[in-house]
Amino acid sequence: MRCKDSRINISVRPRKRYAHAGICECVSSPCKTCKGTGYIMEHDSFQRDVALVCPECEHVNQRVDLYNNARIPRRYWNSRLDSDDQDDENEIVFDLLLSIFRLLPQRLSNQNILQTEDEDLKGMVIMGSPGTGKTHLMTGFAYQCTINQGISCIFQSFAELLSELRQGYSEGKSDIEIIEPHLQTDILIIDDLGKGRNSDWELGILDMLISERYNRNQMIMVTTNFTESEEDTLKEQVRNREKSETEHFITDTIRKRVGERIYSRLKEMCYFENLVGKDRRIIEDESEEE
Repeated sequence: MRCKDSRINISVRPRKRYAHAGICECVSSPCKTCKGTGYIMEHDSFQRDVALVCPECEHVNQRVDLYNNARIPRRYWNSRLDSDDQDDENEIVFDLLLSIFRLLPQRLSNQNILQTEDEDLKGMVIMGSPGTGKTHLMTGFAYQCTINQGISCIFQSFAELLSELRQGYSEGKSDIEIIEPHLQTDILIIDDLGKGRNSDWELGILDMLISERYNRNQMIMVTTNFTESEEDTLKEQVRNREKSETEHFITDTIRKRVGERIYSRLKEMCYFENLVGKDRRIIEDESEEE
């Protein structure tokens, strides 16, 4: 995809899991500032030659690294959080995401929470049915943070995190050792919160992750299919273990799904907003058939 003045292209590579950022062809090669050396020469106060990292190269390379470390799934390589994502039904969600993004540099430059209109700048929990575009918006948010603001992000599917933890155990790693990168990043985005068996172990990992970021006053963003109301939350079909031929539906709210402790922390750390609309995946499939 064209860089649109960011000087960075986003693409996908064969058999790679995540989208990849690289320097756009529009960038002069070699760099006009450092002639391709990566350094510029200046004089210090004693008129001695001092080699400094080229600011032009450093700027672009840093943002390339930030995007590549964000772990954006290749399916969402073209997510941008731009005007194409706006729609009348979800104007509040889109505008709130933009407001958070614009205020982030001020918040992160201050050790204390930034006060905005007598309310703390917080993260966001986007709730809604499958296919409404929650992940697309959050990966676009991660693009804007890393490429346009130089803010570090990690986009993490909760199911993928659990898989990485199990792999880490086999390598002798501890929980905190594995999740440490998720605590160091400026913004942590958890995708599909509540997905899984909801076991005590899974909730324990989630509690540790959110509690650590809560205690460190770090921002967190979330997508989930579970809402705060049983009327519009995800309805899961479950097979009865004792009688395999019978099935029933459960309608957990996000509060019930993650438990009181985690829910309470998220309510303090995040705005909660519903993303409404039809399943875009089904609409796209129907359009292709026509």
